[in-house]
Amino acid sequence: MRSSTVSAYSYIAPAFALLGLVLFAPVFYGGWYSLQDIRYGAPMGFAGFKNFARLLEEPDMGATLLRTFIHTGFSVVITIVIALGLAVWIDRLAPRFAFLVQIIVIVPWIISTVVAALLFRWVFLNDIGLAAWAARSLGFGSFQPLTSPAGAMSLLIAISVWKRIGYAVIILLAGLKGIPDDYTEAARIDGANGWQVFRRITLPLLKTPLLLVAIVLTLSNINTVETPLVTTGGGPGDATRILAIDVYERAFVNFDLGGATAMALLMFAGNIILVVAYVRFTKWKA
Repeated sequence: MRSSTVSAYSYIAPAFALLGLVLFAPVFYGGWYSLQDIRYGAPMGFAGFKNFARLLEEPDMGATLLRTFIHTGFSVVITIVIALGLAVWIDRLAPRFAFLVQIIVIVPWIISTVVAALLFRWVFLNDIGLAAWAARSLGFGSFQPLTSPAGAMSLLIAISVWKRIGYAVIILLAGLKGIPDDYTEAARIDGANGWQVFRRITLPLLKTPLLLVAIVLTLSNINTVETPLVTTGGGPGDATRILAIDVYERAFVNFDLGGATAMALLMFAGNIILVVAYVRFTKWKA
């Protein structure tokens, strides 16, 4: 028994060693790096939690967190609401037509994030974009969402919803397929209408898929850097400068590697909390 156990561990040891090298080694190195006084890209000595304290003292940090919360919160809520409506609609369609609709809905999810951001940027590009041309043709005058803070943030949220709605629809549709028909039939026999069946039976039985989708979408939106970087570059001004953009600009524009590493580790800690919640809720039976 002991020899078979040792043999089994010897087979999986190389895989775990590779995972440790690729996944965990950068985290430990980043933790050490964040505690150093970084100058010109090189550690000059131990600085303790100076880099973390400097982040908390920055006056713009609160605004960055607020923009991240607005972007993530609106993206997640709008995606879930639309995806839930689509999932309920698809669940009631004929099998062939439902399959076709699922293919259409899932296409944005499988498209590269950079490609999706470029498509939206070309459509909404000021003056020469397709959206500006359509607005002028319909008599709405100038349409330049990328030049206003609210318009740029709304565009980022729209891209996020469009890009991730396919994933949410598939997960929620799977949850709907797992609800026994006997529950809804019994409710209708008791006189419940469609809204009452949805609110009293369908929605409570979807609580686990809804929470899982919310956690995954939150993780995805918090960590996205491609969409704001390609579409707005964090502008106009700092209107779309969210945490991921802040980390990128600190590291590769301002060369503040200590601050960038410290912020990345704080984001990593938040991601770990969300991942633990995800694992916890996968075991939560409706």
